[in-house]
Amino acid sequence: MTDDLGPLRQAMSDLSEHGGTADMYERTLRRSRQSQRRTALTTGAAAATLVFAIGGTVAFATRHRPDPPTPPGSTSTSDGPQNPTCPTTQTLGTLVELPAGWTFASRAVDCVETWAAADVQRPDAGGVIYLFHYTTGTGWRFHDQGTGWDCKDLDLTEPASFCTS
Repeated sequence: MTDDLGPLRQAMSDLSEHGGTADMYERTLRRSRQSQRRTALTTGAAAATLVFAIGGTVAFATRHRPDPPTPPGSTSTSDGPQNPTCPTTQTLGTLVELPAGWTFASRAVDCVETWAAADVQRPDAGGVIYLFHYTTGTGWRFHDQGTGWDCKDLDLTEPASFCTS
C-alpha cells in the first residue's frame, strides 16, 4: 500500500495561501482594552458615588446641627444679636488658666456689647482685669489683661467700667 500524499499536500498548501495566518494577537489586544475601559468606568462611578455620599452626609449633618448651648449661669445683657449673654466667672475660668494663687474676684462680670471684663485678684500685687471678646461662631475668647482700655479702640458705643476714656 502506497500512499500518495502529494495531492493532499498541495491542497493544504493552497488553503494556507488563501486563509492567511490565524492571528489572535489583535483580538486579545481589543479585548484587553475593552476590559480596561470597563474597569475605569466602574472605578470612576464608584468614586463619584463615594464623593456624593460623603458630601451629602456632611451637608445633612451641618444643616441639622443644633445651636451651641448657652453657658450655665449666664445672664442676658440685651436682646439684640450684637449683645450676647454675659458669661459668669466660672465660664470665663474655663477659657483661661490663671497663675497659681490668682483668682477671679467675687463680683459679677462686667459686660458691655461684645466685651466682658472680670477682676482678677493677685496675692502679691493689686488687681488686674481680664478682658474677653465675643465673636459669633466662636463664642467668648480671652482678649487681653491690664488695668483699662480705650473704649474707642474696642469700638464700644456705650461707656464701660473697664475703659479709661
